[in-house]
Amino acid sequence: MLLDALNRLSGQWQVNLETRVARTELYEKRIASSRPSLGFFVLLISSAVIATLGLISNSTAVVIGAMIVAPLMDPILSLSFGLAVSDDKLIRRSFVTVLLGVITVVVTAALISSVLDITHVQSEILGRTTPNLIDLGIAVAAAVAGSFSMTRERLSSSIAGVAIAVALVPPLCVSGIGLNLGHEITAVFGRGSVTGLSNQVAEGSFLLFLANLIGIVVASLMVFLIQQYGTITRCWRNLLVWLGLLGLLCIPLSSSLHDFSLTQEMNAQFSRFKAGKVERLPVIQKNPGLWRRVRVMYSNVRVVNNKAVVDLVINVPEALAKNHQTFDRIMTSLVERSKDYGLDDTVVNVNVIPNHSLSYSSKGSEG
Repeated sequence: MLLDALNRLSGQWQVNLETRVARTELYEKRIASSRPSLGFFVLLISSAVIATLGLISNSTAVVIGAMIVAPLMDPILSLSFGLAVSDDKLIRRSFVTVLLGVITVVVTAALISSVLDITHVQSEILGRTTPNLIDLGIAVAAAVAGSFSMTRERLSSSIAGVAIAVALVPPLCVSGIGLNLGHEITAVFGRGSVTGLSNQVAEGSFLLFLANLIGIVVASLMVFLIQQYGTITRCWRNLLVWLGLLGLLCIPLSSSLHDFSLTQEMNAQFSRFKAGKVERLPVIQKNPGLWRRVRVMYSNVRVVNNKAVVDLVINVPEALAKNHQTFDRIMTSLVERSKDYGLDDTVVNVNVIPNHSLSYSSKGSEG
């Protein structure tokens, strides 16, 4: 009686367990995806061109479009499936396809940036140079969604969303762009630019790609095993190798996460600083609203051998930019705050972009 009433109220709602794709059918699809074709390279090169131009022009929408076009996810999932079923031939073929795809994207991006003579980077590029464990978590979640969707025919339309989430091609394009930059880079923030920032573009972005690649392979391998496309008794060696690679990858990513947390703390400290002691400065007392117009445009923390280098780029009103006492206090405050993390030494580089505002008003005609 109660169950009938609940069924009537819910419209006979129940969980629909989709039919799993047959093992032989999925096997055939993964074999086909592991073989590089003309269409694969056409789409991959097109995707690399779109992503590179989008990164250079600092257009988020264009970069997202490149993610949808990129076919690199398919051979990576074939690699995972080959590891799950212990098919050495499928593993080797998929790995070669992925490797050729990586080289193709990096070379394409390097050629385009060389022809256009790129001498500066913007936020779309800088945002892909400091990966951490958060990025690995995104890759793992995207891989679970992608591999599970592949085993369910009704969910195959979700692959495009997975491609956007994991973003394989843009980091490789950033690596190609970074190869053409010198030891120091020029970063553009709005109307201003800052030179002398250390070039970690190629290394950082390739680490992001490795995080995506290894995260996808391990997570997809686990999904295929859970759904019994392969058995742990046959693929345990493959699983151990890739879990080992994942563990090694977590070392620099956890360090980057520490740097990311330190960056957030530095930004928070800067916010508290500008809201507190600095209000007592004469330049601020004359115009209390002046300091509220200060923005942190870029911050980067690098920790090597327990020594930190903090690059800080701030946009300030022109009247405040001339007050050196303000920035001396900023650097002193950041150095003192960093001691709480047990760092041996901290070097703070503050780059200031003055913001000059002009206002105009119209006067009504006099009768």
